Amino acid sequence: MDYNNRTGEVSYYMELIMSALAKLFQLRKALDEYEQELGMSHLSEVEKAVLSFVTHHATSTITTIKNDPYFEKYSLSTIKRAVGALLSQDIIVSEQSMDDKRAMNLSYAIKS
Repeated sequence: MDYNNRTGEVSYYMELIMSALAKLFQLRKALDEYEQELGMSHLSEVEKAVLSFVTHHATSTITTIKNDPYFEKYSLSTIKRAVGALLSQDIIVSEQSMDDKRAMNLSYAIKS
C-alpha cells in the first residue's frame, strides 16, 4: 500500500468519526431540550437514568435497576442515592411488593 492511499484512508476515517461526533452532539442537545421541557434539568445524570428506567418498566426495584446492563457502570450506593433523591422530591414513589415483602416497587409519582 502506498503512502498516498494510506493517507486518504486515514482522512476518510477521520471524516467519519467527526461526522459521528457531530451527530452525537446534536442528539445530546435534543435530549437536553427535552429534559428542560419535562423539568428534569436539575437532576443528575444517574437520577435521570433511574427515572427513565422506572417509567419504562412495569416493575422496578433497586435490584432490577442494578441488574440492568446500562447500570453496570454505577455502584449500588450511587443507585440508592439516586432513588432516595427521586423519592425525596416526590418524583417516584415506593410501595412494598405483594410478591416479596422485602422488595420495594418503584413507580413514577403521577401528579394531578
